[in-house]
Amino acid sequence: IEWWYFNGLLTDDRDQEYSYHYVTFQSERSGGAVPSLLQASLGDHTTGKHLTGEQILLDSLDPDATGIDIAVNGWKMQGDGQSYNLEFVLASYSLDLEAVSVRPPVLHHGVGLVSLGPAGDTFYYSRTRLEVTGNIMIDGEQRPITGVTWMDHQWGDEISQRVGWDWASVQLDDGSDLMAVMVWDPSGRTPFAKYGTLVSPNGSVLNLAQDDVSISSSAIWTSPATGIEYPSGWTLTVSSLDLSLELEPVLVDSEFAGSRYTPAAYWEGEVRATGTRQGKVVSGRGFVELVGYDPSQSDGYTTP
Repeated sequence: IEWWYFNGLLTDDRDQEYSYHYVTFQSERSGGAVPSLLQASLGDHTTGKHLTGEQILLDSLDPDATGIDIAVNGWKMQGDGQSYNLEFVLASYSLDLEAVSVRPPVLHHGVGLVSLGPAGDTFYYSRTRLEVTGNIMIDGEQRPITGVTWMDHQWGDEISQRVGWDWASVQLDDGSDLMAVMVWDPSGRTPFAKYGTLVSPNGSVLNLAQDDVSISSSAIWTSPATGIEYPSGWTLTVSSLDLSLELEPVLVDSEFAGSRYTPAAYWEGEVRATGTRQGKVVSGRGFVELVGYDPSQSDGYTTP
């Protein structure tokens, strides 16, 4: 399985804010067929709306592909590793974005190979800060939009064992970018692995060891749609950096549920970060992704 993932924090010309996530899952099937599942969500912070949707495409394998190039029913994800064009439509909203990386890709763990516990290892790199320009259409009215995006690209053998994870990306106002994740066994919430990566404003990269990263939550949000209980509001600490961040969700109801192709619901939403680093106040914005909290999640990650 391979996935390309984007999250972004956007502002229009009226200073109204939005957040989005956009992901494509791809897997190779017999005969060279490549099904692709595209999923997207959009949060309108002014109205409090959180919209979700998906598209599916069956294509053929291109062994010479050097990037991502998918288009179906008005949705598009195209890019060459440096710049990306992202388009999708959700109800009366549509986004057309151009995201250009301002930093080189970051190999997590230093070599770009990370552990998902008993589910195996995957290759994983990120582009932690992309500048975004484009347009948002709302009820037929187009508005210019700008913002910042995060991109992940991950691939490996198809996951054959059920796993969950709490994942966070944070873009701090001082120019630093942070990724932290805890991978765990859904049956007992026992962690398999923890790791993180910090990118400094000058572009230098620090790989964070398992014992250095902590993600915890003291609150619970229960989805009115599915009844699933998710943690809500997180404390993210990196002991070696004397860094402690409080991550608060902007839209508490940011669940992605009701997919026709993947049985498990998950939570994916923007957070505001506040805290301290070596005694100095820091702040920023980011995203949290929660996978594995749906009791109906079957063994393995279901691909289209």
